[in-house]
Amino acid sequence: MARKPEDRFQTAGQFGETLRSVARRVSDAPTVGSNDPAAVPVVPHASPRTVTIRRRTAWILGLIVVAAATFVIWRFGQPWSSNVSARAALVGVLPFSNQTGDAANDPLAVGLTEALARRLASLRAVRVLPLEETRLAAQSSLDASHVARSIGAAYVVEGAVQRSGQSLQVDVSLVGYDGKRRSAGTYQGDAGSLFDLHRRVAEGISTALGDAGLLQAGAAPTAAPPTTNQEAFADYSQARLFLERPDVAGNLDRAVRLFQSAIDKDSRFALAWAGLGEASWAQYRETKDAEWTVKATAAILDALRIDPDQPEVRMSLAVMYNGLGRWNEATEELRRVMALQPQNDDAHRELAGILIERGQLDEAVTELEQAIDLRPNYWRNHSELGYVHLRAGRLDDAEDTYERVTELQPDNAVGFHMLGTVQQSAGRLDEALANYQEANTIRPRASTHSNLGTLYYWRGDYARAASAYTEALRLDSGTPDVHANLGDAYQKLGKPDLAFENYQQAIALVRKQLDVNENDPLNLAALAIYHAKLTEREAAERAIVKALDVSPDDAEVRYARAIVHALTGDTTAACAALGEALARGTSAVVVRHADELKGLNGCAAYDRAVTR
Repeated sequence: MARKPEDRFQTAGQFGETLRSVARRVSDAPTVGSNDPAAVPVVPHASPRTVTIRRRTAWILGLIVVAAATFVIWRFGQPWSSNVSARAALVGVLPFSNQTGDAANDPLAVGLTEALARRLASLRAVRVLPLEETRLAAQSSLDASHVARSIGAAYVVEGAVQRSGQSLQVDVSLVGYDGKRRSAGTYQGDAGSLFDLHRRVAEGISTALGDAGLLQAGAAPTAAPPTTNQEAFADYSQARLFLERPDVAGNLDRAVRLFQSAIDKDSRFALAWAGLGEASWAQYRETKDAEWTVKATAAILDALRIDPDQPEVRMSLAVMYNGLGRWNEATEELRRVMALQPQNDDAHRELAGILIERGQLDEAVTELEQAIDLRPNYWRNHSELGYVHLRAGRLDDAEDTYERVTELQPDNAVGFHMLGTVQQSAGRLDEALANYQEANTIRPRASTHSNLGTLYYWRGDYARAASAYTEALRLDSGTPDVHANLGDAYQKLGKPDLAFENYQQAIALVRKQLDVNENDPLNLAALAIYHAKLTEREAAERAIVKALDVSPDDAEVRYARAIVHALTGDTTAACAALGEALARGTSAVVVRHADELKGLNGCAAYDRAVTR
């Protein structure tokens, strides 16, 4: 019923999702209305040519362990106490506009935005929504009250910065979801006393929130700046924004440079060291260059040495432990972060990633549901939930969840890639093809071209499959499963020498990844398959046994075991392992297209999958 058409729901699906979101939020913000949804990971397969659903894409899932721990603004304030009120009012901070017309002053606006969010987060009666969520919502509407409604916030903070020489002026308003606007004041300062200006603006906003009935009289933000160097803080603030969107080309490089620049300006800036560690882990996940793990570990240990009590630093330590496969230690650190910051959805999502690796999918769903309750409109929470559904074989639930991801983050290739992955696993190849093409339109990725290659392979177009795999390797030559897939295509094209070379290259590359994390179950399973394709039976058996030791209940590991046994001629063991994999959620469509399993005719599990 909104007066402007663009403010109304566009689909019944949006309306339904918003009703569900309001139901989740109502205990957090009883005074908040909402009438529009807000704008807002992937793993190699156990078998070559199965759809790529591993950590490669979505961030590559979630960037996995890395981006999962990046940017939750309320973490930058004083730690939330364990008895923080669950009814804290939701507040968003819109990006402050730079009114000077000079892009050189953009860091002033970015730094002020983050500083205010951080300071307001120290108020126990206020829950500050992540800046990225608020920024994304603002991209779809210039109306601040519409943004407040779309993110479920009682109020959003809106402001502008003007600079003349060293003189600064900041104008701030508080805009309610109902459209009511309250002035939070006009503040004068100079570039040499920026942090004092931040403090005064934050105090003015807290006064305005008190006048609106959200704070008790006398409440004031208490968080201290994490550095006294304003230029270092500006660099850090910009780096965090880049790290929040690792799917955008060049953002990780920019984040690393800016974190390092902040450290160069203040070598005791613990949060910058932690950020550098996270960004470096993200670079490793993207490039598979183990040198990045050395840089990441060094940065995180420096952050720990400088300020071991900061929750952000403990979070970065959890990221490091997770990346190294030290899951018990990672879980311990995540539990510590959750105790300090009960509202931290990143910690729940990171823990879910560990549970997925262990094959504990139901427990992972529980953690992700908590993450979504805390941050309903963040695409990564939904993306990883979709991934769990996919791993468990719940394709309808996975498809619904990834549809939601594309609504929340329509400019992100991940949602469309994963939506195609689900549809391909369900045998709906034309729909999958359309979504892969959409993903490549947004940003071409090796994983998407690899999935295209698998789709063509399934259709018997081996030349086109080889071409797609080759393009994937052009984009990222360090991906083991793509080399293995290309090897399969060369086998079909009558080029066994090239197939052999690619299987060997796949083994070399996956071993490099196992040098970093020797307990990665899917890499161990992939290694077993690659050895089996080269008829190296003993090596294949060692790798698959270790994968099963690490993650005995994982469907993909069980499926890989079936492939290994089939390739080595043990059809009885292959049949048993395939039955276990199908029971745990392996797609019958994937089984139907697996050349390696075609010798299992007469195996009841295989025959049911083929005729299903």
